[in-house]
Amino acid sequence: MLRINEIRKEKGFTLKELADKIGISLSGINQQISGNPTLETLEKIASALNVEVWELFTPSVSKEELTALVDHRGRLYKANSIEELQGIIEEIKKEPV
Repeated sequence: MLRINEIRKEKGFTLKELADKIGISLSGINQQISGNPTLETLEKIASALNVEVWELFTPSVSKEELTALVDHRGRLYKANSIEELQGIIEEIKKEPV
């Protein structure tokens, strides 16, 4: 789960202000936040919020044993456990070269 809205509120931005800051519409940012945003969009959001991209994924109070981010061929994967990370690795291995 992305922390974009949590961080945005902490920084005092409305969703509209954040959308304006990164140059997309309000409906566009809603789609990005609720869907699967690209790494480029995540970088723009992180920059607008003055945080690192990884902070958009890190829970404010983490109880997971790990948080892993994997960028493979432009697709971003997130794992909260070793088992999830192993599943991502297996999925990537199955992709055609």
